[in-house]
Amino acid sequence: MSEPNTFTPIVWTEQGLDTLLSASQQGISMAITHVSAGDEAYTPSATQTTLRNEQQKVPVGGAEIINDPDYGKQLRFSALFDGPSSYAVKEIGIWSTNTLVAIYSIPNQQLNFKSADAAWLEVFNLSVSALPSQNITCQVGVNNANVFLTEELLTMTYAQTLQSKNLVKQIQQNFLIQKKLRAAGL
Repeated sequence: MSEPNTFTPIVWTEQGLDTLLSASQQGISMAITHVSAGDEAYTPSATQTTLRNEQQKVPVGGAEIINDPDYGKQLRFSALFDGPSSYAVKEIGIWSTNTLVAIYSIPNQQLNFKSADAAWLEVFNLSVSALPSQNITCQVGVNNANVFLTEELLTMTYAQTLQSKNLVKQIQQNFLIQKKLRAAGL
């Protein structure tokens, strides 16, 4: 019998909270700009300034604010990890430019796996209800998750264009047949 999963909260770093507090006092927002993944599993510390063994850092690919009646205000954002690297994902870092804001890792557990030359798209929900959330935003980078579907969308568009062309040819042929039938008095 397996043990039930337990909730492991994200750890907000001291420097991340300081950055957020400073932004709030200045009336500006702290933007979540990047997500990083590393391959070391551990219990995160609020005093960390980097991941223990970062493998890849990518820009936020898409973002939205969610006001959930049960869970409060959340940021939902995505990150697309691609390229030739291959590694076990055991730690996740959330960044505001060069400031590590939050960390997620569980001792002795793998969270995911990034295969070589494959894209891994991850969507994160980050609860910000306990923070001055009006001062937290996401800055979407150039690595937009929609790029992930470019080849598939191009293939679908091409197929639909060919189908439309064939339908137009078929309609034209039907029109010519009807014209000949009318001319023959049928």
